[in-house]
Amino acid sequence: MTSTRGPEQGRAVMSAPAELHELVARANDLAAAVDTLAGELSQADPKGRTGFRLPNAAGLIRQAALELTDSATELTRATPRPVSFCRMGWGVCPEHGSTLIAMGTMTRCAVFGCGRVWEYQREVVPCAELATHRVVDADGGQTPVCVGHAAYARDSGGHVEPLTPP
Repeated sequence: MTSTRGPEQGRAVMSAPAELHELVARANDLAAAVDTLAGELSQADPKGRTGFRLPNAAGLIRQAALELTDSATELTRATPRPVSFCRMGWGVCPEHGSTLIAMGTMTRCAVFGCGRVWEYQREVVPCAELATHRVVDADGGQTPVCVGHAAYARDSGGHVEPLTPP
């Protein structure tokens, strides 16, 4: 993948899913603005001679947002992540762990007062948080994980150790 954002190709690939999610948010905002304009025009012209195409346009923009979301998910799954990132194949709340609730294309943390919301299905996207701990399995295998996945592993009875700086 080529990018004008920086000289490192890997950095461009790593940032592409986040950029796609930003585009999704912008597309959803644009669709809402088109809906608002359509409503205003329908009140000004009850016979529907103006703005009758706008609801269809808003729907097409929303469809594009869904395609962008799917592309971001696929790209995230296909992109190799550096060891410094969590290696889990599903997202969590970075503070509270496995507490996500999906609502359509949105995800939020269910912990009262957390307030974190993501405009994509975070629970089906590989985790992109920085690794701060490692989970050690019974055979001595180690998996670098973020704070949220460490909390989940600890709550599930797993052995979790903090990562020590090199």
